[in-house]
Amino acid sequence: MAATMARKPNPLQKLLGEQARAAAPDAHVWLSASAGTGKTHVLTARVFRLLLQGVRPENILCLTFTKAGAAEMADRVHDRLAAWVQMDEPDLFNDLEALGEDSGPDARDHARRLFAEVLESTGGGLRIQTIHGFCQQLLTAFPLEADLAPGFRPLDQREQSSLARQMLAELVVEAQEQGDAPLIAALQALSLRMGEGGAEQFLLRCPGRVQALEALPDNIAPWLMAELGLPDGDVDQWLADQCCDEIFDMRSLDWIVRANADWGKTRGLERCDRIAAWRRLDPAGRAAGLADLHRAWAKTDGDIIDAKGWVPPIDGYADMAARLHERCGDLIALKLRADYAALLAQALHAGRAYARTYARGKRLAGAVDFDDLIARTASLLEQPGIAEWIRYKLDQQIDHILVDEAQDTNAAQWRIVRTLAEEFFAGEGAKGERVRTIFTVGDFKQAIFGFQGTSPQNFAAAQILFQRDAGQAGHDFFNLSLDRSFRSTPAVLDVVDRTISTLRAERLGLEGGEVRHVSANRHPGEVILWKPVIANLSEDAEGEEDWVDDQERVLAQRIARQIKQWIDDGLMLESRGRPVRAGDIMILVRRRSELARLIVARLYEEQVAVAGIDRLRLNAPLAVRDLLAALRFAVQPEDELNLASLLVSPLIGWTQDELMTRLIGRKAGLWRHLTQTLDDALLRPLRDLLGVADFSTPYRYLEAILSGPMDGRRRLIERLGAEAADPIEELLNAALAFESDDHPSLQRFIDWFDRGEVEIVRDAAAAGDMLRLLTVHGAKGLQAPIVILADACLDPDAGNRAHSLEWNGLPILAPRKAERQGPIGEAAEAAAQVEREEHWRLLYVALTRAEEKLVVAGSLGPRAKGEVKPESWFAAVDGAMLSLGADWDADPLWGA
Repeated sequence: MAATMARKPNPLQKLLGEQARAAAPDAHVWLSASAGTGKTHVLTARVFRLLLQGVRPENILCLTFTKAGAAEMADRVHDRLAAWVQMDEPDLFNDLEALGEDSGPDARDHARRLFAEVLESTGGGLRIQTIHGFCQQLLTAFPLEADLAPGFRPLDQREQSSLARQMLAELVVEAQEQGDAPLIAALQALSLRMGEGGAEQFLLRCPGRVQALEALPDNIAPWLMAELGLPDGDVDQWLADQCCDEIFDMRSLDWIVRANADWGKTRGLERCDRIAAWRRLDPAGRAAGLADLHRAWAKTDGDIIDAKGWVPPIDGYADMAARLHERCGDLIALKLRADYAALLAQALHAGRAYARTYARGKRLAGAVDFDDLIARTASLLEQPGIAEWIRYKLDQQIDHILVDEAQDTNAAQWRIVRTLAEEFFAGEGAKGERVRTIFTVGDFKQAIFGFQGTSPQNFAAAQILFQRDAGQAGHDFFNLSLDRSFRSTPAVLDVVDRTISTLRAERLGLEGGEVRHVSANRHPGEVILWKPVIANLSEDAEGEEDWVDDQERVLAQRIARQIKQWIDDGLMLESRGRPVRAGDIMILVRRRSELARLIVARLYEEQVAVAGIDRLRLNAPLAVRDLLAALRFAVQPEDELNLASLLVSPLIGWTQDELMTRLIGRKAGLWRHLTQTLDDALLRPLRDLLGVADFSTPYRYLEAILSGPMDGRRRLIERLGAEAADPIEELLNAALAFESDDHPSLQRFIDWFDRGEVEIVRDAAAAGDMLRLLTVHGAKGLQAPIVILADACLDPDAGNRAHSLEWNGLPILAPRKAERQGPIGEAAEAAAQVEREEHWRLLYVALTRAEEKLVVAGSLGPRAKGEVKPESWFAAVDGAMLSLGADWDADPLWGA
């Protein structure tokens, strides 16, 4: 007989100070919680206290930002309630005391019954869900009122991407079939400006701004010209008029000519010729030649020519040249703005047409995307006539709203939350004198999802509105903050605080003032900067990696060796009281670049257990491409390029020379030629692939290649390295998931795979005892004893989100430097500032993932010339550590 013992749950930590005030469910609370300060503990404690005080589970609504966050919170609540059922009396007493609740016998009995109450409650019980999940649930209950087909289905990310591209193709085909010349011209102009990929990216943004696009007039160009302060009508004609003798400043121009002629220098005479050539043109020609005329007094970069020896040494010349420089520059700038406006008008025309086509595609599919879930719900709850009844129905169900990660809630989502909570502040409301509460917890410093429309300003604006509502209703509203970190050691937090202090809080988009953390983790810790790896350190490329910058190869190798050394040397983790293991280490990167893949490869080589990158584009790895080549050959053996790729892959194993030799004398297709000229032994692997193609599912077919006589798994890993194992297994998982389809044939699987990027998202929290490599965005909510920032030297100016620029709610094209004028220029500057603020907030998130040891590393390419960019993360942390008195130490691996 075997006996098992359930693991005893840890006792609840006592709520202290502002934690206790925030968890008290008798008032509205706006909680700002710095990283590691126990916000999830406070949030779940408030749920426990609501339940203990008699609130029905179905009357509580918890909204979170991600499905993972909702699952974690639900698990915490349900696990604790389940534990209370059989918990020893002293332990249950201590838990209730820690919450600040009554701990007497009756209260303990009530606590033991809560788990059953949650399971038996109506309406699905305690609702802990993402806001998208809540919206889907509401729209499912009221589809007709929301103008949706009953039984609609939400599109997942891949389905949405596939439908979007399908509708884009339909838009182009319909434009050609219907002879829609303006739309075709708009698409051509957009592609010429941005390239095919850029044009597609712009159009795919437009459905998310369909309301703003539909509000535009039918003829967009005249409206846009007026909005941008440009002349009405034909701009070219207006410019021509400005260049005629009667309007242009010919008097000043004559003066400049005489001055240069009298000077007699070659430069001066060239100016005279340039001006004379311009004046011989008609007004239209002059307008077209303004840039050439401008060179008479402007440098190539546009600045005025005023250096000694370059202009006539005559009194008044500088003022006269400056007048013409300004006027000519203004006319050139206006022409650039007008050309940009004309192109933008075409882009908006194409974008509106595509948004309509995409909306039609969704209607025909009976589907909605993520943006629809939010927009339709917000409209439904504000729709005159029907909205009051729907809110009344909801009002009977919701007494308390809790919003987690509130800084990541965008303006449209806040509209929904505020509409849901309106009745909370309506005097006696529908439920007498009992106060019904809203609780939000977030952190301005961790608002890092600007590409999804979030910003600290949304968080602040929502706070002002709810605080005003509470004040008008006479309700208590507490604005609280938590700054006592239970995660990071004092050494880490000192560097975090000094980094923000050195940068200044305003550069993070925060209000001025000191940002200060107090550490409750009293274990020793450290922050280390590794000297940046500089370009041209390696003599040659390693095998097939010559396409990667050499400094990144060296950086990846050093990081892997350092981690291996830590593990082999038994580096002690003081907070754990044991040597470090692979699972104690987290590597963070700004983006999933080649550096991330190289680090994983080098860790495999050093035999360090690594979970791989948090998101894997399954189409990219070579092992996956080789296996897909085998599938494509099975369904289309006459595809010569695919067959050639398969033959030289590890699965078949030919060399390039062997392939070329065996093609000598070829007069037929590749497959037919091979079957006519080669013996059966060489063809057997290929014939085996064809033999079972019609009788096998994708998963069984791939598994047979990998584990059967072909021995594909061993061949691929032997050639491509141990890192190939990860994408191979993910491909098998994708194939297995695909087999839930009614007809899982090889051809359907290939079609499904080719319709878009197949991205595998791993649960980093469930990586086990393996090293994790994530982007900083993906690491939100996670932590590790040792954190390495691997690409901290990246220059933020080298890549920005100008491709997602908006103006007055409309998607716009990224303006070039000379086009950054007027309202568009102001929008571009504002967006750049917002992005830079988020750049620094992202650094805060990265730094605060570390519990005990924080390491900052990076590499410098040739353009950096050995200098760390001042706006990089590395420079910010370096400056903070210098101000704290830190010095560089010699290191055999990283240098002095």
